[in-house]
Amino acid sequence: MRYEDIRNPALPWGYWLHADSSPHGGPLVDEEGRRWKTVREAFWVGRLGMPGTLMLEENLERLMAHLAAVSRRVVHVAESAHDLFAGEQDFDRFYRTWVYAQGLMGGDPPFGTGISAEGNAALVMLASTRPSQVRGVPVGTESIQTLAPLKASDAETAAWLDRVEALAAKLPYRFERRELWRKPAVALVGDGLGEVVPLRRTLWMQSFTDNPSRDRFHVWLAHRLDRWESWGAMAYGRGAPVLTQHLLAMVMTGPDDPDGGVAPGRGRRLL
Repeated sequence: MRYEDIRNPALPWGYWLHADSSPHGGPLVDEEGRRWKTVREAFWVGRLGMPGTLMLEENLERLMAHLAAVSRRVVHVAESAHDLFAGEQDFDRFYRTWVYAQGLMGGDPPFGTGISAEGNAALVMLASTRPSQVRGVPVGTESIQTLAPLKASDAETAAWLDRVEALAAKLPYRFERRELWRKPAVALVGDGLGEVVPLRRTLWMQSFTDNPSRDRFHVWLAHRLDRWESWGAMAYGRGAPVLTQHLLAMVMTGPDDPDGGVAPGRGRRLL
């Protein structure tokens, strides 16, 4: 059956999921009783049949950009659908065939014309739930690359961090790359601090043995951009040692830590 025959095509994909506070599995439950951590995971794994959430955000950002480039009615995107693959024609054709086979495109095979009702609902959902680190980045190649910096070269990672710092320049608290005693470092800076004379202050700083180590840690921080304000308030109100202990605990905890930790071992390589 067509999506619009069983769903309301005017609502974002996943509107039928319901919240459940049970500690077992994710907080969202679908009509088959399966639990998901987010609606994006329900779409990627449950609907599209992907085997796991590895590189989920990068892949969903690419899918959103592709659907937006085909439709151009819901989300603005600068590139055409072909431009998103930087001249990789074989991958371009395969990707368009895959999207059509998933029922997200309308028209005739192999590529279709326009997006289907479900494709439009998915596009609305994906655009509404973008990760915090790309909400200020235009949809397209730049946002896709922003979510996939770890496989880039050191120079590409540094360029990505340049964009992150430029986007974060107006945040009240932000992490910046610095140099401390001729060693690469990351500093937490706060603006407008102090009641009488608001000043810019360096609240926390950590040095590293080399630039790649520093940049890997900064990438880890950038993927948690939505936490910067609370971390800044922690350092300002409770002191730099408290933030150091908090970040170390996060780096050493598991991937499903509610405070956003990463897997043991993987986290240790960041420092």
